[in-house]
Amino acid sequence: MTPTGHNKTLGILHLAYGGFMVLLIIAISIFMLMMIGVIASSNNSGEPIPVGLFAVVMVFVMGINLLLITPSFLAGYALLKRKRWAKTMGIVAAIVAGMSFPLGTALCVYTLWFLFGESGRFLYHKAAYALPPGDASWARTTSRELEREYVPPSAPPDWR
Repeated sequence: MTPTGHNKTLGILHLAYGGFMVLLIIAISIFMLMMIGVIASSNNSGEPIPVGLFAVVMVFVMGINLLLITPSFLAGYALLKRKRWAKTMGIVAAIVAGMSFPLGTALCVYTLWFLFGESGRFLYHKAAYALPPGDASWARTTSRELEREYVPPSAPPDWR
């Protein structure tokens, strides 16, 4: 696959991962709301249930998860649009997604393999590849130099 193909695939995968995680957060929130309703309806003791505390905890957990998913959306956008900051955001998103086993870990490995590999360097470090080639006069590449005959060094002077 070409570097642009890997880049496009990574952008789509980061957006898909973020979308999947948002759907998972929504499903868990609906489940938690249903459980709060069940607990509140089965309360026969007459004591109030701290529904507000459950709501605060649920909102806090949703906020943290959305905060951890945001780099994947930003990386997906940046990779698809080939922004200058795409590599940095891709590395951040990969590290954050790596905490979510197994999909996030697989996405982390693929992202880091591409961005730190030769094809990622080629795609995002064009300035390094635009430099003119260095002077190769120090390298022994000509056949004439390889055919030279060995001449032993002269003997050191006798100082005795």
